[in-house]
Amino acid sequence: MVFFIFFIIFAYYAYKHNPNEESFRTYMLTREESKDSSASSSSRELFKFFNKLLVGQSAVPEFILDNYILFSIVKLKDGSATYLGLLDKWYLMSKIEIVGKNRKSISFIREKKAETATESQVLEGMAYKEKEDAIRAKGKRDFQTSSRCFLSAAKYFQKIGDDYNLLEAAGCYEDAYKSLQQSNQLDKALKALETAASIYEKNDRQHSRAARTYESLAEQHKKITNPNRNLEKALAMHKKAAELFELDSDGRYLFSLISQAELSAELGYYEQGIILFEQIAATTANDSLLNFRVKDHVFWQCLCIIALDDWVRLEKQLAQSSESYPSFTDSRECEFVNSLIAAKNSYDPSAFATACKKYDQLTKLTPWQTKILLKAKKGLEVEDLQ
Repeated sequence: MVFFIFFIIFAYYAYKHNPNEESFRTYMLTREESKDSSASSSSRELFKFFNKLLVGQSAVPEFILDNYILFSIVKLKDGSATYLGLLDKWYLMSKIEIVGKNRKSISFIREKKAETATESQVLEGMAYKEKEDAIRAKGKRDFQTSSRCFLSAAKYFQKIGDDYNLLEAAGCYEDAYKSLQQSNQLDKALKALETAASIYEKNDRQHSRAARTYESLAEQHKKITNPNRNLEKALAMHKKAAELFELDSDGRYLFSLISQAELSAELGYYEQGIILFEQIAATTANDSLLNFRVKDHVFWQCLCIIALDDWVRLEKQLAQSSESYPSFTDSRECEFVNSLIAAKNSYDPSAFATACKKYDQLTKLTPWQTKILLKAKKGLEVEDLQ
C-alpha cells in the first residue's frame, strides 16, 4: 500500500516536472556554452552571429519531441542524437559522430543500450540521402546517376535488415531497374529486379508481390531478342510466380501455370508440359468463367504427346480426355487431333498437311506448335517412303 502511494506521488511529481520544448532549447544552449567555456564571451557571440548569418543555422538544431506524460524523448531531425527528459532535466541517450569527409568513416558514441539503434539511424540516414539524390537525378533524366543512387540506397536499407527497411530496399531495387532500363543496361536491370523479387519472396506478407515481380522478369526475359535471351531463366521465373501465387491462393496462379506449361513445351520439356496441361485442364473445367478454354489445354497436351512420337499414348489420352471433358469432344481441336491420328495410321503425309492447313486457317498455330507438327509430318514422310 505504501509503495502504491509512493508511486502515485512520484508519477504526479514527474507529470508536473516533465520538461518541455523550451527547457530542451535552454539545455542545448547551456550545453553548447559549457563546451566553449575556454573561448571569450565576445568571440563566442560573434561566431554565433556570423554562423547564423552566413550558414543559416540556428543555435539549436531542429528536433522532434515526443511527450510520454511522465517523461519526454527528443530526437534530432538529422538523426545524430536522442535525449531523455525527466524531472526537469535532460539526459543524452545516444549520439552519432561522423569523422572526416568520407561518410563511411563513422565513429559512434554510445550511451546505455543504444548501439543497435545508433547504427540503424546512420544507415537509414545514408539510405534516404541516396534515395533523394536518385529521385532528383531521375527528375533530370540522369538515369545513370539515379540507378547508381537507387542501388546504393537499397544496399544501405538491406544492411539495417528489419522488415520495413527490407521492403524499402526492394522498392529501391525496382526503381533502379526502371532507371537501368532507360539507360539501356538490361542485364543489370534484370539483376536488380530479381533481387527485389527475392526480398519480397522472403516476406510472408509479400508473396503475391514477389510473384508479380517474377512474372515481370519472365516476360522481360522472353522479350530479349539478342543471343543473351534466356528462356530457361524465364521458365524458372514463371515457376516461382506460380508457386507463390498458389501459396497466397491468388487466382493469377493459373495464368502463371499456363505460361510455365507453354514455355516448357517451347523448350522441348514435353513430359513436363503434358503434366502441367493436364493440371490446367482439370482446374479450368471446374471454373465457370474459364471452362471454355479446356479444349485448348487438352489440345496442347496432345501436341506434346505428338512431339514424343507416341501415337498409342495419344489415342489413349484422347479417349480419356473426351470422357473427362465432354466439351472437348465436339471441338475443332478434337476433330483436328483425330484427323492427325487417321493420317498417321494410313501413312498419308498429304492428309496430315491438309489437316494442319485447315486448322491453321481458323486458329493460328503458334511457333512451338508448328514446329512439333512439321517434325511429325517429316517423320510420316520418311515412313511413307519406307
